Amino acid sequence: MTSLHGESLTPRVVGPGSYVRPPLSRPEKYERLAFTFCRLGTTGLIVWVVGPALFVLVVAIIAIVLYARSISLGVSWSKCFLRRPTLIIGFWAVVAVLDTYWIFVLGQHLPSV
Repeated sequence: MTSLHGESLTPRVVGPGSYVRPPLSRPEKYERLAFTFCRLGTTGLIVWVVGPALFVLVVAIIAIVLYARSISLGVSWSKCFLRRPTLIIGFWAVVAVLDTYWIFVLGQHLPSV
């Protein structure tokens, strides 16, 4: 079955063997963009001590949105360390919640012991 433009209407499976084939499908483009934000967020976590926590929050939210979109388009595997987009979304959701608490409740200061 094909569309008016000759494209297949069956969803492509995205996995380890498919990310090297050009051109990229629409789901693969979303996964690539989401992976970029996953890397940015990871970098932000590493430099959290010296950088603004707001960067981590923004990147976490963008990564969540992009991975959710890639899942809706059929992506089930990612180049990100956690591999499964649902796990990646869960991880960044936890980071976003903790970062929101850090920024707005604790005022970006560690609690006194």
